[in-house]
Amino acid sequence: MTESPLKPIYLLADSQLLFRRGSNDSLLLRSAVEATGVERPRAAYIGASNGDSLEFYHGIFEPAMEQVEIGECRMILKRPSAQDAKFLEKANLILLAGGSVELGWRAFLENGLRELIPRLFVEGAVLIGVSAGAVQLGRGGLTDDERELLPTFGVLPFYVAAHDERNDWASLRKALSLAGAGSRGFGVPLGGGAIYHGGEIEPVATPLFELLNESNRTSESLAFPAAS
Repeated sequence: MTESPLKPIYLLADSQLLFRRGSNDSLLLRSAVEATGVERPRAAYIGASNGDSLEFYHGIFEPAMEQVEIGECRMILKRPSAQDAKFLEKANLILLAGGSVELGWRAFLENGLRELIPRLFVEGAVLIGVSAGAVQLGRGGLTDDERELLPTFGVLPFYVAAHDERNDWASLRKALSLAGAGSRGFGVPLGGGAIYHGGEIEPVATPLFELLNESNRTSESLAFPAAS
């Protein structure tokens, strides 16, 4: 993978990979923690897309972080307190949770995270997007009624769809159709993920579906994980 001053971005279709061990018994999550370059990093969980569900924070995020050497964890509410804002500013690892792309994005427009998350990434934070969170890290996602395309963080130079393989990636096809010629997207199947770093994308656990919207046609391909 090409060297980059920016940290890797982790895209997960769902929370399974937060607990998955590879062939050498190492956790994918541990690689994200190590990528921070901090001995005991601070980890922030942003649950605006699921309505700040405590169930997901306590039932998934905290148990996942207990597996690795995390210094401190905090749930950042969609209406952040002063303490939330202070913690997030110094977070080394930031996870954007799943749920509704539109619900979360409307919150980010209101609470200032639209500008803050890209800045924290440039300043050295490792980002993890789960489901809707992965979509939001890309160039855009569909509204809940799937009629419009919302421009999102755009820290990735492509569009993302998660666990929509049973519908033949209809959501990704619609997003790229609305985005127009030249747009590119990746579909991450259930149980799978990807790591984006240095301009390259690496599939994890499952193949990635790639779709390119060209002038008069679309091209499709699969990218497979490296053999373990």
